[in-house]
Amino acid sequence: MIKFSVANIDKKLINDVKAVLRSGWLTHGKFTEKFESEIKKGYHYLISEKKGQITGLVTWLTHGLMKHGLFELDRICILKESRGMGLGKVLVESLIEDARLFYQKKNEKIRKLYLLTHEENIKAQLFYEKVGFKKSGDLFEEAGIMHYKMEYKA
Repeated sequence: MIKFSVANIDKKLINDVKAVLRSGWLTHGKFTEKFESEIKKGYHYLISEKKGQITGLVTWLTHGLMKHGLFELDRICILKESRGMGLGKVLVESLIEDARLFYQKKNEKIRKLYLLTHEENIKAQLFYEKVGFKKSGDLFEEAGIMHYKMEYKA
């Protein structure tokens, strides 16, 4: 059984988080600076663990005024050996609950979760659709790459 926990990411977890990110997303750049920059910007990191080892993570952040209840799934990464066991769904559900609690503490409600995915990343699009996201609008270009915006009504 997968044990899921919401963790305060600190220096002692950086190497474990780095391994997950390299496995599923981050393949370039200076990880420590990027990680610390994201924490300062208000990114929320949720990690999944199995037997004390990080198996996956998801990051999210708020957008706009709190009263709008808008938040973004920034990235989801799962170690290869932990894929295919429903962990992605658990991470997305946990992100939504974490955001719900975060907004409640501010006397607000979550309204919409969104994400951006590359046009050619069909596998990710199918996963997001499976867990309840729907494409919203037309393809658009960002940083020279075509993207879809996908939304989940919270």
